[in-house]
Amino acid sequence: MSSPLRERQVFHGSRARILYELIGWQFRNATDLRFMNYGLAPAPGREMVCLPSGDEPERYCAELYHAVAGQADLRGARVLDVGCGRGGGAAHVHRHLGPAETTGCDIARHSVAFCRKVHAGVAGLGFHHGSATALPFAAESFDAVLNVESAHCYPDRAAFFAEAFRVLRPGGHLLLADFTPPRLPPEAERARIERDLSLSGFASAGVTDITAGILRGLDLDHDRRMREIRARFPLGTRRFARLWAGTRGSWIYRDFAEGRRAYFMYRTQKPAVAAPDHARPPLRRPPGASGVFPLAAMVCDDAPGACEIAFDRPRPAR
Repeated sequence: MSSPLRERQVFHGSRARILYELIGWQFRNATDLRFMNYGLAPAPGREMVCLPSGDEPERYCAELYHAVAGQADLRGARVLDVGCGRGGGAAHVHRHLGPAETTGCDIARHSVAFCRKVHAGVAGLGFHHGSATALPFAAESFDAVLNVESAHCYPDRAAFFAEAFRVLRPGGHLLLADFTPPRLPPEAERARIERDLSLSGFASAGVTDITAGILRGLDLDHDRRMREIRARFPLGTRRFARLWAGTRGSWIYRDFAEGRRAYFMYRTQKPAVAAPDHARPPLRRPPGASGVFPLAAMVCDDAPGACEIAFDRPRPAR
């Protein structure tokens, strides 16, 4: 019989918001924990990011951010990291990929307070409280929007795509990575995301399946994650913590390993030329959403294609 945890999308909507507020409060002084993602290990033989010694324990989490953000040239850019969590990803991108300004945004107030405390004093790096579906920023404010392992939590992901389109400058990039939900074929979820991006006005998305790299990262990081769970989580919460952390034996890990879920990375662009009024598809304002909704746009002839990053695909389950 399936575990009750398996029967629902655990980290979603109000449940996710409450969970991350609790985690932010519980670990408000754990300044050595700055990431909250499954992590990624590049294929054997591929070069890894050079990190300072203090960042080495969370290497695979940093590698995931580096792979996602590295799909576009961010040198001198204004970058927004939506769902920034504890700020490690935004700080890594700001230090290693050369943006002029990096802004993190998260719905959990305790997470934003942590980011402001831990990453204070870094020129050009800042953090704001706000919802992904009603971003507290002016239209055309950023050259790139990052979203790493966060959009699966949103009650209306299409509304986030619309907001990302709004705050991006023409020609700006949305760089996204996330895993597919339970009980839905991975390719069907991929098609749904690509459709929602297109309806929001984005150009055709370049997509990379990075499930194999995610599994490598979880394997290589397993011992550290288990040590942290034993040290920081009360006994009655550790099963849930292992699920959240994706450790070996958790059903999320098994779903990745057996092909029931996939982890995709996307790169898409806000076209530089707006479409005429008659070519704009109708956009529905989601209930409770605020903010200015974008106009549909047509793809520029010279828009760059998807960044080609070589990750080996997972073998199909036997």
